[in-house]
Amino acid sequence: MIRIPYGPTRILPGIAAAMTALLLPLCLAGPLPAHAETESYLQLRQRFLPGIKGEDQRHVVESDSAPWQAIGRVNRRIGGYCTGTLIAPGKVLTAAHCLWNRRTRRWLGPEALHFVGGYSRGAWIAEAGVRSIRLAPGIAGGPDGNGRFAPASDWAVLTLAKPLGMLGHIPLAMPESATGGPRAESLIQVGYSQDKPHVLTAHHDCHPLGPVRTGGVLVHDCDATHGDSGSPILVLTSDGARIFAIHVATGKGSSGAVGIAVPAASIDPGR
Repeated sequence: MIRIPYGPTRILPGIAAAMTALLLPLCLAGPLPAHAETESYLQLRQRFLPGIKGEDQRHVVESDSAPWQAIGRVNRRIGGYCTGTLIAPGKVLTAAHCLWNRRTRRWLGPEALHFVGGYSRGAWIAEAGVRSIRLAPGIAGGPDGNGRFAPASDWAVLTLAKPLGMLGHIPLAMPESATGGPRAESLIQVGYSQDKPHVLTAHHDCHPLGPVRTGGVLVHDCDATHGDSGSPILVLTSDGARIFAIHVATGKGSSGAVGIAVPAASIDPGR
């Protein structure tokens, strides 16, 4: 593994100061009733970690073993990152909105992106620059007037400057798996969340909330927040792990937060 010191990130801007401002009065005031403490914690988490649903069920997985080492970070030269997955030795699948520069209102070029695979605590197994970007059809114009991307088209495939075959890759699920059936009842979401940017975490045994909806999106109950955009939602098959969908957003359901994902059947990996 290559090891580097942590660099500055733009993850959770101001979170430390905000948490201190919120929690210090509680410390000075003495113990509060359990109900009040729970409400304060939940409110804080909802503010900074949208997408964590109820009890946080994420846990750290070892990023230097298969299939996890095929998952890495897509780092942006302007700051920030998203999660990406090798779907072939030289191709990484991620969320398209990660490649949008909000300041300039333009797409980032390949030179502004860098993929690190098998990443953990400042070290990685392999890395590569990006040679070209393939955006989903229909998303090239960027977000709508409200700054929102169409979820069903929120995917992109990055062609790397060199293949990273030593990491392995995770193929997309076949269409029959990606549209439902018993193999899709239990899912695994894996990514680099904003509150754990230097370790890979997984939520095992989360679920799709019904079939793929009209418009081509999948709703799920996996714990996923900022940084998890582009992260794979996996299904285990007799042939190994397959990408069932990629997480792209958090929305509101009838009983609280839900995850929104692009199903594998809607993604064209290209050649």
